[in-house]
Amino acid sequence: MKILANRKIKALFYKIMVCMLIFIVVSVSFMMFELNNAALYILLCALFMCIAIMAACYGYFKEQNEIMENAVAQITEYISGNRETRIECDEEGEMYRLFHEVNSLAAILDANVENERKSKQFLKNTISDISHQLKTPLAALNIYNGLLQGETEELPQIQEFAALSEKELDRIETLVQNLLKITKLDAGSIVFEKTQKMWRI
Repeated sequence: MKILANRKIKALFYKIMVCMLIFIVVSVSFMMFELNNAALYILLCALFMCIAIMAACYGYFKEQNEIMENAVAQITEYISGNRETRIECDEEGEMYRLFHEVNSLAAILDANVENERKSKQFLKNTISDISHQLKTPLAALNIYNGLLQGETEELPQIQEFAALSEKELDRIETLVQNLLKITKLDAGSIVFEKTQKMWRI
């Protein structure tokens, strides 16, 4: 039986069996010796057997409750941010199998968090690198555009195209600056401070 894989359940089962066996042996002895008030003695034995079984069950369920409370405390600690905490699952049985699965789930979640962190770091570094790489050609294009505007003062059509080109270059520069700000924000270099603003009428 799978249920008897847990040694504590097995021990409880054996205790109950021993109590019942002792009760049967004592009851048969009372009947064989035909003692006066044998029924009363058998009733008292049954009462003692019930008390012994109840005590064994109480001890078992109290221990199980403590194990469950400890498991809940470990899970709560993990949720609170302690990624190293795990539930002890050294014993055999279904409950410990469940604890093992919970520990496996926690390990998978930790691995996913670490992979996500690495992916985010890679993306952040890539965006930052691209932004910095774009700054040099943009600066060169701005210089060329300025030279073009200076050399073509008498040509209004080229001046117009140069002005449009400058606007587009400014837009690209703004986008690059925004990308850099996003990576700084993501890295925690820029910190926002909340303040309460009072509105006056």
